[in-house]
Amino acid sequence: MLTFQKKVAVLKNCESIVYTICLSILTDEHSACEMAKRVLIELFKDSEFWMREEKDRQAYISRLCMRRCFPPSMHMHAAAASSCVS
Repeated sequence: MLTFQKKVAVLKNCESIVYTICLSILTDEHSACEMAKRVLIELFKDSEFWMREEKDRQAYISRLCMRRCFPPSMHMHAAAASSCVS
């Protein structure tokens, strides 16, 4: 199990990518900063994130940011739109 300090060090390395993803989705700096904080806190507590290989963590971060930045209703609209395309 990783120590608190090691987790914080890993998350500091992820901080810029989390913020960048949130900013690209939300386009508002304040909202992106707040969402990035929430995502980083969630990652800290997420045992699945810590079990992943380092090379697989960025994709996991991207998926988590997408889920947190888009409200659930937008996910439903996206699913409906993709089913219309086929």
